[in-house]
Amino acid sequence: MMGQATRMVAAGLALLGALAIAVAAVMLLTGDDETAPILVVAPEPTALPQPEAPDIRVQVSGAVMSPGVYTMSEGDRVMDAVAAAGGVQPNANLSALNLARRIEDEAHYRIPFVDEFVDETPPATVQVSATSSQARNDDGEPSPLDLNTATAGELETLPGIGPVMAERIIAYREANGRFSSVDDLDNVAGIGPKTLESLRPLVGTSGQP
Repeated sequence: MMGQATRMVAAGLALLGALAIAVAAVMLLTGDDETAPILVVAPEPTALPQPEAPDIRVQVSGAVMSPGVYTMSEGDRVMDAVAAAGGVQPNANLSALNLARRIEDEAHYRIPFVDEFVDETPPATVQVSATSSQARNDDGEPSPLDLNTATAGELETLPGIGPVMAERIIAYREANGRFSSVDDLDNVAGIGPKTLESLRPLVGTSGQP
C-alpha cells in the first residue's frame, strides 16, 4: 500500500510540475508580447523639388561695351546688368543713373553718353505725351523732333515708337549717317507707310521738315 501511495504522490507532483512549466511558458510568452519594444522605422526624407527661379531678361544698350539682352537673377541691380554687358564705355554718363536700383524682367536699361540729355524723373512716374519732350516754336506749337539728334527716350514719346523701334532708328542713323529727309524712316525695319505718315508732322531732319 505504501508503495502505491508513493507512486501516486510522485505522479501528482510530476503533473503539478508540468502544469507549472506550462503556466510559466505562457506567462513568458505573454509577457514578451506585452513588453517587447515596438520599433518604428521612419521613412527616409525625400527632398522636395525646389521651384526654379524664373529667368529675368533685360536689354542693356547705349554706352556699354556689349549691348544686348542678358539673363539676370532675381535681386540683381542695374550695376549688375551693366557688368553683364561688359561694363561702360569711357564716355558713359553714369551720374544720370541709379545703379543701385533693382532690375525688372523685360526692362530696357540704356546707359546714356555724356553729351546726351537725360530725363532724371523716375520712369515709374513719368507721364509724357507724344510731344511733351519737343521744343516749341514762337507760336507755342511743338517743333518737329530732330531725327538726327533725338535720343531713344525722346523717340519713344512719338506715337507708335517703343524702345525697340527707337533703338532701330538710332542704329540706322549710326550705320548710315544722318537722315536727309523724313522719308528715310521708310528704310528702318518695322516702319511702314502708315506709321511714316503719322510721324511726318512730328519729326524733321536738322530743322528741315
